[in-house]
Formats: sequence, structure tokens, C-alpha cells
Amino acid sequence: MTHLPFKRSFVFLNVEVKKINDIIEELIEFEEVKEVHVITGKKDLFVVLENKYSISRQSEDIIDFVVDKIGKIKGVVDTDTIIPTKSRYKW
Repeated sequence: MTHLPFKRSFVFLNVEVKKINDIIEELIEFEEVKEVHVITGKKDLFVVLENKYSISRQSEDIIDFVVDKIGKIKGVVDTDTIIPTKSRYKW
């Protein structure tokens, strides 16, 4: 198993579609946001977050970031956050 110097988390967003481009531009400005994807299905956007927090602080810090930063972007309707507890990477 390869360990990375950062932790990844994933956020699915429902947004007001007419504001999607503005939301993407606002999201990508956050240091923690590494990728933003427009997706098909029940959600509109898929966001990849990275942070360097310890595993003991990761969940709390990610939840705070999603609520305090992403959740306050105008046009964001709903979020679903996934915080992996164990990961394996192939490079």
C-alpha cells in the first residue's frame, strides 16, 4: 500500500444548474479543491479535496470545510461528502 503525504476526500454537489460555471470557478479557487467535474446522474458536480491533516482531525476539518466554505457558495443546493478510511493507490 502506498501512503500519500495528503488525505483525499470527495464531495458530490447538487447545484442550481444555471450557476454551475460560477460555482466551478469559486470551488477551484480553494486550495483544498484539486479537481471539479461536471457529472451525469443524480448529482451535478464531483469535487476532489486534498488536505494534509492527520487522520484524527481529517473528518472534522473536512466537514467544517464543506459546511463553512462549499455549503455557503450561492447556488449550492446539497452536498454529500465521502471521507475514505483506508485507501490504496496505483501509480
